[in-house]
Amino acid sequence: MSILALVLGVAFLPVLLPLFGIPTLLVDLLRRDLRLPRFRRVLLIALLTVVDFSGLVGVAVIWLLSPLGLRLQSQWTQRQYEWLMHTWTSHLMWAIGVAVPLTIDSSQLDEIDTSGNVVVIGRHRSLLDAVLPAMLFGDMGLRVLYTLKEDLRWEPNIDIVGHIMRHRFVTRAPQDLEAELAPIRELGRRVDDRTAAVIFPEGTFFTEERKTRIVASLEKKEPHLAEKARNMNHLLAPRPAGTLALLDGASDADVIIFGHTGFEPFGTIGSIIKNLGPKRQIIINAWRIPRSAIPTSHEELTDWLFDRWGEMDRWIANQQPLGSSG
Repeated sequence: MSILALVLGVAFLPVLLPLFGIPTLLVDLLRRDLRLPRFRRVLLIALLTVVDFSGLVGVAVIWLLSPLGLRLQSQWTQRQYEWLMHTWTSHLMWAIGVAVPLTIDSSQLDEIDTSGNVVVIGRHRSLLDAVLPAMLFGDMGLRVLYTLKEDLRWEPNIDIVGHIMRHRFVTRAPQDLEAELAPIRELGRRVDDRTAAVIFPEGTFFTEERKTRIVASLEKKEPHLAEKARNMNHLLAPRPAGTLALLDGASDADVIIFGHTGFEPFGTIGSIIKNLGPKRQIIINAWRIPRSAIPTSHEELTDWLFDRWGEMDRWIANQQPLGSSG
């Protein structure tokens, strides 16, 4: 259904764009709102529709050349889908940057080793930021493999390319945890010198209510972790099971802790629409940690992960992105 809606959206875009774009532009100008928030909403939808449809065209072309899906797992075909994922995510971020508008400061990434054989443990604060690792680490020439929420399968490019490249889609509350973790370990075993495997251990976006619930739950089971979670003001406590499974699979991979700030006002579709207009800056940072410096036991590794999350929380607190309200 989402593919049909996308095709119809592109087909009618030449009619719908002026039909909605011109009136919203006039309303913004008549109200002397030079941020043009109403027009930017229409622009964002139009740009995302075009980028998304272009991605589907790329999926189809590569499938035809594979040929006809008969060699989807061949090295050549997989490289084409890697290129497509990087191109699609880069254009998606470009479209978001034009409509929001926003700029990305990735200068601090220049300070880290950008070779592969790495597990990227990242912050996930917004509907807009999940594409950052694919774009940035793809720029470095790496294949990027994701552990993603099952919810994201509504997006056709993520669904189709994700399954062809064998990303791992996970449910929020699995009935059989071990059955959920086994494929994550398998994804970790695919990490090599040109691969970065990405996981977002918080599992959902930060809110004070969620933080309170998580701290209360940890107090009953692991009070020392509850105290660490309570001291975080911008991040939720990481849910360690998936991260530990990924590290089990990628047994000799280094770790990159991937942080950013500036996406705080864009946690939901409603907040994205509400906050269009003011210029915003996204600041990105990353810390690469050699595997030799990472504990091996699951208990020590959980403590280590909470400590790294605390460090990222303090880094976020010290940043002041242009236009950020969170």
